[in-house]
Amino acid sequence: MNPPTSSPLAAALAALAAGAAALMPPAATAQGTFPSKPIRIVVPFGAGSSPDVIVRLMSEPMAKALGQPVVIENKAGASTIIGAQTVAAAPGDGHTLLYTVNNTTSINPYVYKALPYRADDFVPVIRVLSVPYVVVTSTQSPYKTLADMMAAAKAGPNKLNYASYGIGQGTHVAMVRLLNAAGAQMTHVPYKDSAIADLMAGLITTVMEPTTTAIPNIQAGKLRALAVTGPQRVESLPDVPAVNETFKGFVGDSWHGLLAPKGTPAAVVAQLNDVAGRIVATPEFQKRLKDLGLVPAGGSPADFQQFLKDDAQAWAKVVRDNHIQVD
Repeated sequence: MNPPTSSPLAAALAALAAGAAALMPPAATAQGTFPSKPIRIVVPFGAGSSPDVIVRLMSEPMAKALGQPVVIENKAGASTIIGAQTVAAAPGDGHTLLYTVNNTTSINPYVYKALPYRADDFVPVIRVLSVPYVVVTSTQSPYKTLADMMAAAKAGPNKLNYASYGIGQGTHVAMVRLLNAAGAQMTHVPYKDSAIADLMAGLITTVMEPTTTAIPNIQAGKLRALAVTGPQRVESLPDVPAVNETFKGFVGDSWHGLLAPKGTPAAVVAQLNDVAGRIVATPEFQKRLKDLGLVPAGGSPADFQQFLKDDAQAWAKVVRDNHIQVD
């Protein structure tokens, strides 16, 4: 899950949004009668969050290409459930879409006993980007490397602690996955909001923080980065190793993607994929994402479908093996 906006993040994302007009692709040819009215994109996070700002960056060129306004609607809360439920109940005609993260389809269905939607209530349009987490600690922490911290966690099970944005959130499940890979145990301290202040004060040992909020604090010298959870290092943190360099095969990042309600015609999905894919492929858009530590994705609806299947299987195993559940 992506955290609420912060001042450094707001500044960085404002810079990202500043060049939106330059990203507009050539207008697309309408297929049939779609779209026949404005496109509504539901974002299950608040205004100013990284998913919100990035989809707003995409909305202007999308509107130009589709010939209809693109309206962003924020429906934050409940681990993306509120927004996801709204879109799952919408007509499958392509005029209502969901711009979301991995909790919606890859974690929530396995964490929550009662969920008002199912993962197959959506059809994939496009995976826009990946969001690596950064394993961070206080600058006063005795741990200089991920290996050092995990060795201490193994030597004293549950003596160290880690924070997350809540039970079952991406930052929780990803840290559990890392601890499993390391054969270590730490005490989980769930927060309703950011734990960065307590981390800086040394009250928390470590946090997995999305690159969008971690990088400004790292660059300002407020946090120490130990590793990133993507399959390789990110361009904006070239000196920070991937977890994979210490624990081979580990990947634990999140993603942003565009989904449509079940029943949306394949031709409409293909049209939306084409428009969004050309935006994602522009050098300007890719550079701005990389500056925030985000990794551009793209690909076809079929590519996203296979990715979602693999992603859900991987996170479901972590949830089941560690008995992570929310009533």
